Amino acid sequence: MKLILIVMIFTLFFFGCSKDDNSNPVNNETTARGFVRGNINGVSWYSNNIVTSKSENIRVVKGTQMITNDPMFTASVLELRIGVNQAGVFGIGEDEPGFQYAVKAYYTIVSRSGTEDENYKAYYENTSLLTINRISNTGLDAIFNFTARTDDSTKTVIVSSGVIQIDY
Repeated sequence: MKLILIVMIFTLFFFGCSKDDNSNPVNNETTARGFVRGNINGVSWYSNNIVTSKSENIRVVKGTQMITNDPMFTASVLELRIGVNQAGVFGIGEDEPGFQYAVKAYYTIVSRSGTEDENYKAYYENTSLLTINRISNTGLDAIFNFTARTDDSTKTVIVSSGVIQIDY
């Protein structure tokens, strides 16, 4: 009887752990309808494509603008990671000693080579704010402004008059 139990446990263990198992989480990105727009360094920016996903209590919104006439870059991506589910005004920033931000924002310019993307992170600096007017399981309406910089702080972008109005 013990031998049968040991064989059954070994069989479950052996067949339950597949070497082809994909441990990555399921991609739950969905296309959103509406728009994400704003001004980046004073130039009008409008998304061609918007995807959104939710993982635990974080809603991610990615707006992409395709770039066709630039020899170095193919697209720019504006991403907001929103960790609140209520209307209000929230600071946008990277977690710093003594501060935890519920909203994070990123701006990426995607290089044609795929290896020299320019990545920017928003920091609060008393100017980076997201005002949520509506957030639900079906949509998001918000306005935002933020200043973002590269990790080495050599380049900065100012995103102003940002608006999100999407249904998902």
